[in-house]
Amino acid sequence: MPNAAKAGSPEELQEIYVLLKKGLGHDRVNDDNVFALIDLAVRYGNKPLEMLLREWQAPCSDGSEGVPSTIPPTRGFNRENAKR
Repeated sequence: MPNAAKAGSPEELQEIYVLLKKGLGHDRVNDDNVFALIDLAVRYGNKPLEMLLREWQAPCSDGSEGVPSTIPPTRGFNRENAKR
């Protein structure tokens, strides 16, 4: 989890939280403060905002960086290899 000191002051986090509740302030969410903002959403019972912030902090890629797999595809199940 990121360093709490980098997350911002409690006043700043509260300000961002209020903006997010109004549908604003998304540009102020970053890796350092997203967990503190999630904690605020949980504390105030704001499930939609909590879910939005959890989606924001979740990794978006499968880690492949767009590079295709080098494993050849399997032939799969077909009539040739089925038990008779």
